[in-house]
Amino acid sequence: MQKYILYPLYGILKVCILLNQKCINLFTFIAMWMTVIFWMLTAVIFFTYVGYPTVLYLLSLTQRKNVSVSSDDLPSISIVIAAYNEEVMMEKKLMNTLAQDYPAPLLQIIVITDGSTDATVAIASSFSNVLVLHEPQRRGKAAAINRAVAFAENEIIVLTDANSFLQQGTLQELIKPFVDSEVGAVAGEKKVVDLPGVAASGEGIYWKYESWLKQQETLFYTVVGAAGELFALRKKYFTTIPEHTITDDFFLSLSVNLQQKKCVYAKQAISIEAASLSLADEWKRKVRIAAGGIQSLFLVSEALNPFRYPKLAFQFYSHRVLRWLFCAPAMIVLFFLNWMIICGGGAGVLYEGLFVLQLLFYVCAFIGFLMAINRKTFFLFSIPFYIVFMHVAMLAGTFRFANGKQSVLWEKAKR
Repeated sequence: MQKYILYPLYGILKVCILLNQKCINLFTFIAMWMTVIFWMLTAVIFFTYVGYPTVLYLLSLTQRKNVSVSSDDLPSISIVIAAYNEEVMMEKKLMNTLAQDYPAPLLQIIVITDGSTDATVAIASSFSNVLVLHEPQRRGKAAAINRAVAFAENEIIVLTDANSFLQQGTLQELIKPFVDSEVGAVAGEKKVVDLPGVAASGEGIYWKYESWLKQQETLFYTVVGAAGELFALRKKYFTTIPEHTITDDFFLSLSVNLQQKKCVYAKQAISIEAASLSLADEWKRKVRIAAGGIQSLFLVSEALNPFRYPKLAFQFYSHRVLRWLFCAPAMIVLFFLNWMIICGGGAGVLYEGLFVLQLLFYVCAFIGFLMAINRKTFFLFSIPFYIVFMHVAMLAGTFRFANGKQSVLWEKAKR
């Protein structure tokens, strides 16, 4: 009788032992994969911001060359300035453009002011050597550029923003690379300066990194996306921009690449603009750019075809896709994975040290945020803050695009 009672108890005990072993195996399996994913995320983030530029630098060591051009070689250019309610900047911008040491007979200046309701049109029209285009309806920057380019008479078109000022000699530096027939577009250098008493977000330092990266991309093959503050292209490679396009500059530069032509970086062609006056303005601008970046993955998805565009696809994926779609969520997952690995026990000093470093980074970013609100700055805090700020904006921009809430009608950041 007793053995019949013990048999079920023995069976239950055996089942418990097997389940315990299964649980141990399951926990071991989960811990192993958490570790694998942790290092995969770390590797991809590292590759995106450090590995990719390093690979380009090493691959382009033997491709460094200087480009020269004489004043006799200067082509005729058409400068297009899309301006919406820029009465504060318009006169200064046109004076700055006309003061460039570029032969006047070779220069056509077009200002398109569609939708402007302030004195922008009157100010631009006061310059006799400037063609002003205006319609009361505002359809966005892409539509404005399309309309303006139709009036461009010259072989090279230069796009520049109304709030960006050109350093002396910039136009000549910008057109130098066009002596190479393989060059279809040229990206200028964007310098962001922090005004006294204005919150410095680390944007200027970030753009120094971006400028160096563009140098390496140029030497390897092409710049993947140009900043619209200063951008030139051959008119014959201009592609009509879909009017719903959020980031017209990125679309245009990639469109040139899809025509098997390069977009190169001119380091000495410098446009200068002030940093945003407030975090709110900078946030709107960053979210809009991020939404436009995600949109461009669909508009120029052909650029990701490694069989047709091997070099371009490698650069596009490494520089843009990983940043826009991967790095922001990866940073969040990485933090919590690190915490879970430590909570699981037996993590070791390495994981504890990495978690402490992550904590310090985000604490510095938060201090940088508080300093930015109070219009103060210190690089130890402003750089982590700007990195976090930029990635959070990327996430927000992704959601805005997915929800269809990002308008093509841009709002100017106050500068």
